[in-house]
Amino acid sequence: GKREIASNGVRPFLNPLSIKKIPMLGDATFQLLSRIGVRQIHTLAEMPVEVLQQMIGKNGIDLWKKANGIDFSQVEPYTERKSVSTEHTFDQDTIDLNMLHALISGMVEKLAYQLRCEQWLVSTVVVKIRYANFDTETKQAKIAYTSADNILTKTVRELFNRLYSRRMRIRLIGIRFTGLVRGNLQINLFEDTQELAALYQAMDRIKNRFGYDKVGRAAGFNFTAKENR
Repeated sequence: GKREIASNGVRPFLNPLSIKKIPMLGDATFQLLSRIGVRQIHTLAEMPVEVLQQMIGKNGIDLWKKANGIDFSQVEPYTERKSVSTEHTFDQDTIDLNMLHALISGMVEKLAYQLRCEQWLVSTVVVKIRYANFDTETKQAKIAYTSADNILTKTVRELFNRLYSRRMRIRLIGIRFTGLVRGNLQINLFEDTQELAALYQAMDRIKNRFGYDKVGRAAGFNFTAKENR
């Protein structure tokens, strides 16, 4: 849901909150302000703006304005995410199927990781190809709600193989997952196992701790490593 606060209620609403609630206030600034006893927005709002500017620089003025509820930026209504997508444009047009399949695996793995981190499941997979002559074609497929790499990769590859029939050089590949609903990893009891679910969870924990590129399945990992050199 959403909550609307009248202009005369902004300060009473903000005053008791921790300064950690202020957007873009980093750990270093929080520690700096905490050392001088500024831990609540009320205290920050009462400080002379000149003092904050001397301590933090231009950001001090911005923090003071936020603490006092002063913001002239346009308010945009919150909307749920409708899709996640990624595209790759090649420096040189290609027909290297081994490289294309490796790229697809890496792209899917990265999107699936994003889905699980944000707790989304998808029901529609869309693949796009743009050829060297800029002709663009797409295909899509409906699937059971999931965020599992193996199911998504299989579906994307099948769509790509059906789509790529002209054997022309490819300039761009795009993948989009739509039909999103909130939820955690769904396991197909006929195709997947608890061990596979545990593997995804373990890989995600390592990625969360050490960074996305530290672990991945071989098919997509080699391409990701090359891409991030």
